[in-house]
Amino acid sequence: MSTDLPQQTVSYTSHVIDTARWDRFAPRDDDIFICTPPKCGTTWTQAICALLIFGHADSDVKPGVISPWLDAKHQPMDEMLAMLEAQTHRRFIKTHTPLDGIPYYPQCIYLAVYRDPRDVHFSMRNHATNQANGVNAHRATKDIGEGFRQWVQRPYAAGDEDNFSLAALVHHYETFKRFEHLPNVELMHFADMKHDLGAMMALIGDFLDIVHPAETMDALTEAAGFENMKKNASQFVPGAGQGRWKDEGRFFNKGSGNQWDGVLSAEDLALYDTRVRDLLASADVAWLEDGGLS
Repeated sequence: MSTDLPQQTVSYTSHVIDTARWDRFAPRDDDIFICTPPKCGTTWTQAICALLIFGHADSDVKPGVISPWLDAKHQPMDEMLAMLEAQTHRRFIKTHTPLDGIPYYPQCIYLAVYRDPRDVHFSMRNHATNQANGVNAHRATKDIGEGFRQWVQRPYAAGDEDNFSLAALVHHYETFKRFEHLPNVELMHFADMKHDLGAMMALIGDFLDIVHPAETMDALTEAAGFENMKKNASQFVPGAGQGRWKDEGRFFNKGSGNQWDGVLSAEDLALYDTRVRDLLASADVAWLEDGGLS
């Protein structure tokens, strides 16, 4: 394969992840991969894809069940592959792995979604305390500032999928940013989805070559709104109905930006600002924090 295309060069493993699972996966030409760092809008994008693919707002489809997290070990691989093979609709599949750890298929679509890193950190705090198994409880430190500083300063560890840190988020972004010129790679931002969900759903629909009448798109956009997803959490959360969450509704906690404002000290924010600008150029920092449309 030419070096001007993405290469799967890193094996990511943790107590949750094993990217070797991709070795058994057989893609279809129109598969969609939803590629995000944790807490950047994965579930939202899965819901949007489901609404666009099935084309009606009152669907009882559970995106977090039929759109599996392929490289996560919590679902047996044989079971997952059987489910995907049996699907007759257009398939959409989730991963949190950077592009250097998953296969690149030119015939498939890659949707990479990002969010202000500071909000990612705070969203993870809620996520960690809401998980029934408590596996990520250590991420919700009692001292909020101390936990944030640890996240900011933690170095990137190649191949460690459990490396929740600012550096790991930046690495994920860089692996996709490098290939955003490819016709099947689209970078999106949580803030743009918040700012104008209708416009972003139209953009995603165009990218996926899915067209619906204007009135249908209006209904689909309303169904993909935060309040509707929170109200119908049992339909939209990952692993819906499988006992993964203390409160499925709380999975959709705030869905807002600037969750860190008034919580972190000026020193904490200065530490973050210095670190993120050491990792990324200013233009990339601006987009990663604020997106494009907003």
